[in-house]
Amino acid sequence: MKYILVTGGVISGIGKGIIASSIGTILRSNGFRVTSIKIDPYINIDAGTFSPYEHGEVFVLDDGG
Repeated sequence: MKYILVTGGVISGIGKGIIASSIGTILRSNGFRVTSIKIDPYINIDAGTFSPYEHGEVFVLDDGG
């Protein structure tokens, strides 16, 4: 089993998802089995309480997600 990690900072829209899906598509077309997992780094932290200046804009939905 091999892993490829695509990471980035708090800047959204820099293409992390496009890069990850493109790599996965290329690997799958060459016969590899691919599974994509998105990891939430704020598993025990409420990102809605962060300052927008240190984290960026945060949207909290009605259900808390």
